[in-house]
Amino acid sequence: MVTRRTFVTSAGIAGAAGALAACSPSKSSSDGSSKSSGSDSKKLTLRIWDDVAKPAYEESLNAFTEKTGIEAAVEVVPWADYWKTLPLDIASGDAADVFWLNSASFTQYQQAGNLVDITETLGEDAAASWEKAVVELYTRDGSLWGVPQLWDSIALFFNKKLTDEANVDPTKLSFDPAAKSDPLRDAALKLTKDKAGKKPGESGFDPNARQQFGFNSAADRQAIIGPFLASNGAEWQKDDTYAFDTPEGVAAFKYMADLVNTWQVAPSAADTNPNGDFARDQFIQGKLGLFQSGPYHLMNILEGVGDSFEWGIAPMVGGPKGQKSLVHGVVAAGNAKSENQDGVKKLLEWLGSAEGQKPIGTKGVGFPGHTDVQSAFVEFWKGKGHDVQQFIEAAKDPAMADTGAKALAGLEAVMPVFQQIFAGEVPAEEGVPQAVKEGNAAMA
Repeated sequence: MVTRRTFVTSAGIAGAAGALAACSPSKSSSDGSSKSSGSDSKKLTLRIWDDVAKPAYEESLNAFTEKTGIEAAVEVVPWADYWKTLPLDIASGDAADVFWLNSASFTQYQQAGNLVDITETLGEDAAASWEKAVVELYTRDGSLWGVPQLWDSIALFFNKKLTDEANVDPTKLSFDPAAKSDPLRDAALKLTKDKAGKKPGESGFDPNARQQFGFNSAADRQAIIGPFLASNGAEWQKDDTYAFDTPEGVAAFKYMADLVNTWQVAPSAADTNPNGDFARDQFIQGKLGLFQSGPYHLMNILEGVGDSFEWGIAPMVGGPKGQKSLVHGVVAAGNAKSENQDGVKKLLEWLGSAEGQKPIGTKGVGFPGHTDVQSAFVEFWKGKGHDVQQFIEAAKDPAMADTGAKALAGLEAVMPVFQQIFAGEVPAEEGVPQAVKEGNAAMA
């Protein structure tokens, strides 16, 4: 599993999810995929973009066929091609009967009449067993437009060897831009060292020779920017337009950028801006004490760290307004243009059921959208020696995710400005209003 962020987040643009890129989905390939058969009433097709999830869906669809007698197959279209081919296939009638969508893309398909209304088709009570944050994310105009499949939230990975050495308790970290210091800054300063073992603020400290970092502040929409803005009381959007150009928003961005450039406890933006996985890799190499991120990196960390050091998962860093995780999810959307609407309904029902989603959890693919089988994912990771309960707790009071028909265009406009702020090229006071202006113009 390379990374799972495009699998559940808002966009696949460079810099937008780790910088909203952590952007390559787990290994996507077209192995075993074929042209979808949306108009073939004899065989239903489910299209996804992540081949790590393919075995779980194959197991699920085999059980669906055994139970219903209806043949169904999963096809993988690589992320790099997914959003190019989907609109073309919908227009030509070649789209799959059911296909994955993310939150930044579903509105345009919903407004165009391409999606099955889940509330109308499966009933108002269908959503009661699905992760609430994901249901809310895909509810628009009074209806739900996709069946929640997988979701993620944010927590804090920590290197126990480093935090123990620095006498840092990763479970008690918070930030406050208005304070002269706070638990996060204090902890990150203790955890940052140059090659001579000197820390920021000490005489002779060389920031260009840092061999250990404290925290992963970076232009990462999902793991850093979203949570820090919301935890400081800033709103991301109002009525599908950006609204974070408030004193709270500016203060949050200044704080995040200062961790990089003033306090020097986070990796340089010269490294993190072009590579959304830089901080993750530093953590795996034992060079980063605190890594705020999502379950999409669990397998990378497990396999990359091996037995080299002990690591754990703590609650995400909270601010003056508490802990506000971004929650993203992927849904199975019904193709409203499919000639086999009865089959689409049955497949959506199955994909929304506990039985249909169980393989997603038991194979460790991700947190299933059905709350009754989330324990399967928890147990998978418990078997690996790690408690992932913090991610479930983080989803209970989420920050606002991206909404609107042109959310992707907005992100493409704001992320370069965010990267300039983190690089210290533009002050937050100037960059935040600029990002809002350019983002809203792109979404107009």
